[in-house]
Amino acid sequence: MKYIIFWGLWITVWIGGCSPYSKRLEAVLKYSGDNRPELEKVLEHYSHDIADSLKLAAAVFLIENMPGHYTLSSPILDRYYEKLDTIREIPCHMKKLFQTFPMNRWEYVSNAKVLEDVKYIQADFLIHNIDWAFQQWKTNSWLEGVDFQTFKEYLLPYRIANEPLDYWRDSIGSFQPHLEQKVHYLEDCRYSMTALRRQFLERILTYRSKIPDENLRKTEIDCIQISRMEYFVSQILGIPSTIDFIPHYANRNGRHYWTLEMNPKMQVAQLTQIVLYRVAKVYRQTYSHQPVFQVRNDEYIPPFFRDPFHCDVTSEYLKTTDVSLYLPRRIKNRYAYLATFNDRAWQPIAGAEINGRKVRFETLGRDIVYLPVYYDEDESMLPLAPPFIVYSDGAIEHLRIRKDSTLSMKMHRKYPESRVHEYGYRSLADARIEASDNPDFKEADTVYVNTKRLNSGYEYIHLDTSPLKRYWRITSANRQNLQLADLHFYNNHLQEMKGKVMNVDSVNAVALWDDDPLTNATVSWAGMDFGEARQVSQVRLLPRNDANGIYPGNEYELFYYDFPRGWISLGIKNPTGNELEYEKVPAGTLYWLRNLTTGKEERIFTWEDGQARFW
Repeated sequence: MKYIIFWGLWITVWIGGCSPYSKRLEAVLKYSGDNRPELEKVLEHYSHDIADSLKLAAAVFLIENMPGHYTLSSPILDRYYEKLDTIREIPCHMKKLFQTFPMNRWEYVSNAKVLEDVKYIQADFLIHNIDWAFQQWKTNSWLEGVDFQTFKEYLLPYRIANEPLDYWRDSIGSFQPHLEQKVHYLEDCRYSMTALRRQFLERILTYRSKIPDENLRKTEIDCIQISRMEYFVSQILGIPSTIDFIPHYANRNGRHYWTLEMNPKMQVAQLTQIVLYRVAKVYRQTYSHQPVFQVRNDEYIPPFFRDPFHCDVTSEYLKTTDVSLYLPRRIKNRYAYLATFNDRAWQPIAGAEINGRKVRFETLGRDIVYLPVYYDEDESMLPLAPPFIVYSDGAIEHLRIRKDSTLSMKMHRKYPESRVHEYGYRSLADARIEASDNPDFKEADTVYVNTKRLNSGYEYIHLDTSPLKRYWRITSANRQNLQLADLHFYNNHLQEMKGKVMNVDSVNAVALWDDDPLTNATVSWAGMDFGEARQVSQVRLLPRNDANGIYPGNEYELFYYDFPRGWISLGIKNPTGNELEYEKVPAGTLYWLRNLTTGKEERIFTWEDGQARFW
């Protein structure tokens, strides 16, 4: 194989005539400007010995794909890097990782200067990186079976993000004893190398307190940063890896990034996020250039579709469907996109070239609502065709308003129910309302026993007969803790009764009386001392929940989707209970219920069998 690559390169040189390089390589060398001699030193270094033929091919791969890779530099970043270098307690490989921490912080990168690798990288650095990567590939026993294509894409690259270039591979030697100790596990190595990577990751996190920037020390580490850490540790350990990501979930807010091992000896676990949530597209980060949309006639193309360093791998994770659309009208744009609903907006996740009035989108995730869109000259997203559903079996339904039909909607939530809060609902099963003349409740009247399955809405307990007692409480019949977000007592005029809070065994117990459905407390029991004997006529309860139900005092607005106009409001309403009703709603389309008072979790839905089906 190495001989074929070696002679293939030099046949290309001979055919090329005057230039000793391929057209692509020559174009990159020309673009490198004054740095061309450094890049040519690398090519020259590996061109003398046929034994270096694969290293020469690796060098060509790195250089041909180098445009677009860069270091960010700014006064604030440079000061941070300088401080980091002076801290002797932090090993160099961990400093390398901490260099990536500011990359997602706007205040660090907003005015940063781009230093392109192709114009600044040094020959000695590139040669050193190639030699170290080949040493890992050829000496680590767990890399047997890893081919050259996998190696050069997933182990050879020299950077993580846009941090400064340095000789981080030199730190690999300190890990070698640990690796050798683990070798005897490699007969069953599918988990051992992953565990080893996690051990080093834990060590890295212990040094976080020494980061010379308070903001970066305290910043929550998200999935992007975790994936970079795991990727870097994999590179140190010699595990070919990459980062796969979901740019936008299709049925909830947010995104997700994770590290994937590209070693045939490693077992890739099923990704929990793809099992739990709906995903329209999965992409993979690459070092090599991937095809991108080409700008023509000043057509606006979103940055994601101009980024050459990711490829579509949706079909590796999901059952997918291809969708061909006939557009209602011709547009001058070359490209169309599909958007999914995320964080209260349509987010583009896939694109394709338009052919006349036809466009075909490939490998789409199922059980998802998509909206075809395009961008005008003002960079505004506009609908291109009505939204459609790709069902779990691959069937497709286009959503259009049925002008001869309307609906009456009674809604109880603006977001699908989550299993996370199920324990909070169950904790109130068999809960009792008790009244007593004694603060210890040793002699108490059981006024009410809950026999219903509660949900995210308020529960109003009306007491037809009520004793005259000073102390009132809610407690559990089965000794489990109650998870409550709200507890209020009312008299027969439905006026709230105030008193002294009793048995506050939770630091968050004040949350039970703050009228905020998102705050909650876990208590063995909670009650009121009214100072004198009182009658309670009504008790209001709210289990721990996500505040996505319908709540009195909040303002709500219902929208329906009408192509091509977009979202059309049906007006604002203020409910008096746990239910919200709208009449004469256009049928057959998408709907969106917004809480204008609080919260940010909102999902689009269709109306099926008298209830919302969230997407």
